[in-house]
Amino acid sequence: MCGILAPSYLNCSTVSRLYDRREDISMYDVLVCDDNKEFLKLVILLLDKYADLYQITVTGFACGQELLEYCREHKPDIVYMDIKLGEKNGMMLGKTIKAMYPKSLMIYISAYDDYYVDMVQAEPFRFIPKDAADIPGLERQLADCLEAAVRRISGREIWTFTFKRKKYHVELRKIRYYYSVARAIYIVGDLEKMPTHYYQKLDELQKDLEKLDGSFVRISKSCIVNMKYIQSVRKNKIEIDNRSLSVTAGYQERFREKYEKYWNTFI
Repeated sequence: MCGILAPSYLNCSTVSRLYDRREDISMYDVLVCDDNKEFLKLVILLLDKYADLYQITVTGFACGQELLEYCREHKPDIVYMDIKLGEKNGMMLGKTIKAMYPKSLMIYISAYDDYYVDMVQAEPFRFIPKDAADIPGLERQLADCLEAAVRRISGREIWTFTFKRKKYHVELRKIRYYYSVARAIYIVGDLEKMPTHYYQKLDELQKDLEKLDGSFVRISKSCIVNMKYIQSVRKNKIEIDNRSLSVTAGYQERFREKYEKYWNTFI
């Protein structure tokens, strides 16, 4: 017997294959190229902080030729590229890589702002001003670009919440469900040393999730669930992690519609 119960028109073996496919996790190859070795180390250090969150490996190159040789053997997913690379022009190198791998995303880094026209031809995904003096600002821009790039490549959605004035980022696929008690919203999932609750209205969270991911559905006044983790549906009860949750009146019809539509996307 398979681990999840789908609508009746899906047989058990089909559900199992679909569930396995949705759980497939691949590492994304992120490359950084800058001839300033100290800045290169800094960028790698900052990106490595997000390796687990975004499932990435980060490799650095201080020479454009070494980067190109690597790319001849390996397809990069995301490339952070300094525009001025000694004798090599970073944008020309970026054009070469894009010609080899059109789906690779190029993020250009430069202390100069007079390259915008040329960058259009180099098909940039993002541009980051080069400022090693503002490390928090640099990290924020690196992380924002990384999040956007991973979303573009994989379709994975990152949800951000704030607790005690600190922002936390988590992949929505790791969250099983939310439930509210008074003003607090509790998060059930693989949070990895993150807070298990924060403060927001559940109606506001529902709107945020609808913009990000179609996998979530509200089942009651106090609960929103990730449909990928539903193990079974019995009348007006669902089961997630062997815990029974009620689909209350007023939410049942919408739940059935979304749940059936969700499974249709995998057929």
